[in-house]
Amino acid sequence: MKLNHIFTTLSLLTAATVWTACNDDVENFDNQVYVQPLDKTATVLLKSTVPAADASFLVAMAKPMEQDVNVTLKADPSKVSVYNTFYHSDAEALPDGHFKLNVAEVSIKAGGVTSDEVSVSFSGLNELDSEKMYVLPVTIEKASIGILQSASTMYYIFKGAALINTVPDLTKNLVYVTWSNPDVANNLRQLTAEALVRVNKFGKMLTSVMGIEGYFLIRIGDAGIPENQLQLATRNGNLSSSDLIIPTNEWTHIAVTYDADAGGKVVIYLNGKNVFEGNKDCGAINWAQTRSDEGNGFWIGHSYNRDRWLEGNLCECRVWNRVLSKEEINAKDHFYEVDSASEGLVSYWRFNEGAGTAIQDHTGNGNNATAVESLTWQAVELPAKQ
Repeated sequence: MKLNHIFTTLSLLTAATVWTACNDDVENFDNQVYVQPLDKTATVLLKSTVPAADASFLVAMAKPMEQDVNVTLKADPSKVSVYNTFYHSDAEALPDGHFKLNVAEVSIKAGGVTSDEVSVSFSGLNELDSEKMYVLPVTIEKASIGILQSASTMYYIFKGAALINTVPDLTKNLVYVTWSNPDVANNLRQLTAEALVRVNKFGKMLTSVMGIEGYFLIRIGDAGIPENQLQLATRNGNLSSSDLIIPTNEWTHIAVTYDADAGGKVVIYLNGKNVFEGNKDCGAINWAQTRSDEGNGFWIGHSYNRDRWLEGNLCECRVWNRVLSKEEINAKDHFYEVDSASEGLVSYWRFNEGAGTAIQDHTGNGNNATAVESLTWQAVELPAKQ
């Protein structure tokens, strides 16, 4: 996989190339060779699903010469200390066996100013410790003309990826699900619904999270309750509490469990804390209803009409056919990611595509979602690294 492809699939950092500033003197750029990056970024985010990557750069000079210019390259772990000094970091050298410099000698042909591409292959990236930072310096060792020392080294940086790197803004938008496989989300006598939300502001009576209006809907606000108070609205009445306040400009994990076989027991968790228990017997829940217009069917960030959008971000939207325990909801990193093959997980929209309006169902059940309007995608780092 090329690094410039990883840029879109792994939401890479935007810091591109790190250049060594070793000399204080003003260097003469003429007739000196230097490295010229080709990739959008030299930072690779370590994820268990990406074991390998490829990168490339050129060797270049300011003006052509009448004869070939020959350049020798090498990986030089000793230059990691230069990187650490400049960026006040404690990176380690990328271990042997995880990289291969595919060519050690290149030439800039007479009359030209750049070499052919120099490629570097990285492997076993999923074996590295994502809690550490690794650096691979690739440097010009010698050349038949002068070397521009301040631009003689490419630093490839490897660091742990956040579990969530991009999210959509749902402000004035609405997302519906096309239930290609409706059976998985119908006749749910046990149910857990989850979403990770960050509301920028309220300022209106109702804010929708997910569900079906007038049937089984998770929403915030209503007539007679504060606009920032979570509510479960069902066909048999609503459940809410003053303990269910949703803050603004903070990420909040919402989990609602329902058990028809326990008298319609409802438990609501905010950030893993059990803050509400009640009963509302609605029988089996049939959530797999594809909308026929904007006022019905299962929606995310919308219900009844366009005045009830969620002003802010939403991701990690899930539906389970069982009641998750408090321990499961509070498991490490559960707010930010779950195994798509988890027992009882019937719909899983991560909202991490980073482009377009199509939202994939990661369970493989094929119940993909679609935003009605164009989505604005925002870069995030969740969980935030300390």
